[in-house]
Amino acid sequence: MKTIKYALVGPPNVGKSMIFYRLVGRRVKIANYPGKTLDKDIGSFRMGETVIEISDLPGIFNAENPKDEDEYLALSDAFKGNYQGIVVVGAPHVIKESLNILRIMAKKKKVIFVLNMVDLAKPAIDEKTLSSMLGVPVVYTSAAKNIGIQKLKELLAGDMSIRTDVPEINVKFKSDIWRAKLLSKPSVAIPTLLGILLLTLMSLLILVDGETPFGDSPIALIPVIEPALDRVAGLLVIPGNPLLTLFLTDGIWSGVSVVILFIPYVAAVAFFMALYEQTGLIGALSSGVEKISARFGFSPRSIVIAFMGASCNVPSMTATKVLWGKRSRILTALLIPYIPCAPRMALFIMIASVVLPSYLVPIAFLVPYFATIIAILISFIIYHFIVGHPQEVEKLPPTPIMMPNWRIVGLRTWDYLADFLKKLSLLIIATSILVWLPSVLGPSGITYDVTNSWLGLAGKFLEPAFAPIGIPWQVSVSLMGGWIFKEVVIGILAEFGGVALLKSLSVASALALMVFLAFYSSCIATLTAMTKRVGLILTLVSVAVQLILAFIFSYVTFVLVSIL
Repeated sequence: MKTIKYALVGPPNVGKSMIFYRLVGRRVKIANYPGKTLDKDIGSFRMGETVIEISDLPGIFNAENPKDEDEYLALSDAFKGNYQGIVVVGAPHVIKESLNILRIMAKKKKVIFVLNMVDLAKPAIDEKTLSSMLGVPVVYTSAAKNIGIQKLKELLAGDMSIRTDVPEINVKFKSDIWRAKLLSKPSVAIPTLLGILLLTLMSLLILVDGETPFGDSPIALIPVIEPALDRVAGLLVIPGNPLLTLFLTDGIWSGVSVVILFIPYVAAVAFFMALYEQTGLIGALSSGVEKISARFGFSPRSIVIAFMGASCNVPSMTATKVLWGKRSRILTALLIPYIPCAPRMALFIMIASVVLPSYLVPIAFLVPYFATIIAILISFIIYHFIVGHPQEVEKLPPTPIMMPNWRIVGLRTWDYLADFLKKLSLLIIATSILVWLPSVLGPSGITYDVTNSWLGLAGKFLEPAFAPIGIPWQVSVSLMGGWIFKEVVIGILAEFGGVALLKSLSVASALALMVFLAFYSSCIATLTAMTKRVGLILTLVSVAVQLILAFIFSYVTFVLVSIL
C-alpha cells in the first residue's frame, strides 16, 4: 500500500476546511503540534492501492513576513514536514494573496493550486489556461457544491504536484461577490454581528439549557437529561455499604454526569461555529468591525466565541482553537470564565428569589453582570500585561457568503465533540473524584458527617474571609462544590443546612454572594479545557486573579448596598 502525504495551505476563509472534509470524510484525527496548544486536522482517503493523507494547516496571512506563531508553524510544517506536495487553496476574493503563497511554496516544494468558490465568482479563463500560465496543476473547485473534488483527488493520487518558479499574473473574474461587500460595511456589520450573537445565545438557552430570561423552555435537552441521570444514580445505591454508594454516586457518577451534561453544550456550540465557518458569515462581518475590535486585542470571532460562554464556558473554551494567533487564543480563553454561564444564572435566580421580594429579583439579577463587565475590563488589562497584545493581521477582503453544506457541518461538529470526549472526559471524571474525597474524609478518617469532613473544616477555616459580608460558613463552603459543577453548589448547601440560612441573609449579603458566584472560579471542566488551551501556569494565574477579583467585588458590593 502506497502512502502520499499532502499539506493544505492558504489564506484564511478560502474554504480550506471544506475541501479537507470533502476529501477525507469521517477519517479525521485532531493532533497537536509538538509542545504546542495549536491543533491541526489530519485525514486520509484511498484511491485504489494508494492512501492519500491530508494535513489541514493554519491559515497564512503574511507568507513573506510571518507575524504570529501560527504562521511560523504553518510555514515551517509545510516546508520541513514529510509531505510529497503542497496543495495551495485560494479563492476569488483573495486571489493575489493566494498566488503569492503559491509562488513562495513552489520555490521549495511541489505544489498543486486549487481555486475554490468558483461558483460565486467565475474566472475569465479556464483552469487549463491558468495552469499553463502558472506552470503548475490547477483545479477549479466549489467545496460547497462538490465541484472539482474528484479531479483534485485524481491529481493527488497521481502525485501530479510540480515544483517550479511561478510567474506573477493577474487573474480576472467575470462576476463580483457583492454580498460580502455589503455586509462588510460597519453600519451593516455591527448590528448584524450583535443580532447573530443574541440569536445564537437564545438558541443555546432555548434548545440546551432550558432556562432563559423569559422563563423555562419546553424543548430543551438538559431538563430531559438530568432526571435520567438522577435515576441512574439511584440504581447505584448499594444497600449496607454507604461508602461504596457515595463513591459510585458522588465520586464516579457525578463526574460522568458532568461529561454527559456537557455533550449538548459542546455539540451546540461546535455546530454554530461550523455553520458560521461554512457560510463565511463571520468572515464577511469581520472586515466591518475589525478596526474597532482590534483596538482591544480581539477579532470578531473572539467576541462570538466569548459570548457563547453565556450558555456554557466549556465549549467556548474548546472553540478558541479556531482562532488565528496564539495570543488571541490565549487572551480569549482567559476571559471566557468571566462570562456567567447558564448554571450560574440559575444560582443567581435561586438566591435572589429566596432573599429578595419578587419585584426586586429582576434588578438584583443584573448586579452580577454589571460587576462582571467591570471585572472583564480589569482582568483584560492584567492579562494584556502578561500575554501581550495579539498580533494584528493584514487586512483581507471580506469572505463571500455561501450556502452551508450540512454534511460537512455535521462532520465538523462531530470532530469537535469527539475531540472533547477524547481529551477532556477522563480528566473531568478523575478531578471530580479528587474533589469528592474531602467530603468523606476527615481528621479521624472516613466520616459520613460532612460537617466533620475536610470539606467542612475548610469551610470553617475560611469563615473569617466571608464573615465581613455576612456569609455564614455553611453557605460559603458550598462554593467549593462549584469547582465540580455549579449545580453541585445547591446540593452542598442542602447538606450543610445552608439553604435555610439563605433566607436570613441581608440584601447586601445576598448581592455580595451573587457577585462572588459570578466569577470566583470556573468549574473543573472549564479549567481542564483552559489548561489544554493556555497551559497549566496561566490557568493557575487565571484562578488566582478570578478569586482575588471575586473577593474585592463582593466586598465592594456589600459596602455600597449597605450604604444605600
